[in-house]
Amino acid sequence: MVGLVARSGLIHLHCGDAAAAVHRRSGLPGEVRVWRDSPSVGPWTAVPEELRALRAWWWGVPPSEIRDLPQLENLSRTEEPVLWFGPDPWEQACLLWVLAELPERTLPDLVPLPQGVGRMSPAALPRCFAERTLLGEDTLRECRALWEQFLAKGWGALGDAEVATLPWLGPALARLAEDHPASGPGRTRRQVQALVEAGVRDLPALMQALGRLEDPRYGAWFGDLFVARMLEAMGVRV
Repeated sequence: MVGLVARSGLIHLHCGDAAAAVHRRSGLPGEVRVWRDSPSVGPWTAVPEELRALRAWWWGVPPSEIRDLPQLENLSRTEEPVLWFGPDPWEQACLLWVLAELPERTLPDLVPLPQGVGRMSPAALPRCFAERTLLGEDTLRECRALWEQFLAKGWGALGDAEVATLPWLGPALARLAEDHPASGPGRTRRQVQALVEAGVRDLPALMQALGRLEDPRYGAWFGDLFVARMLEAMGVRV
């Protein structure tokens, strides 16, 4: 455990703009960076040169807006970059990506979070920050191996994976594996289909209903665009 100490060059990496906005009101020192995309939803590729175009196409934005990996540049100028990633599958998939891609010899601090920072009060963040822990090279090695397995075989191959120092990662990977079974539709697709057949076709109502089927700490972690794309593929108009 590391105490609450202000250090020059401290860099905080958050998952999403909402989390970063909460952090900026917390009074904590240091630079805030934002990680926006998540490999938990949509298509992915192991070819770095193709990834930006693929993700931009799926999100429907210009490729210039897909700029997560540059957030990891220059992290070596701080003693220990601070990672803020909550327990839901979206953020844990991001965390795995970040840990696999960290610059060489960069050991980060991980802040233990009961929920995503976007759902927290700014006043709660200093205590969480004070309880951060340093992740060692063994953890990074495990994460790099899991990331390579995801790139080679997809989330369905990681349903039983765990990393002892990352307590939320195992449950998140198990949930992602449920959406990527060896055959047939995944869990979210089946749930959306059942709700549509029950007459729920309005997207906000679908998101509320899907949220009740997920962990109450985070609800429908996959976002409405993911569901909208799923409905489009099903031929359902909302």
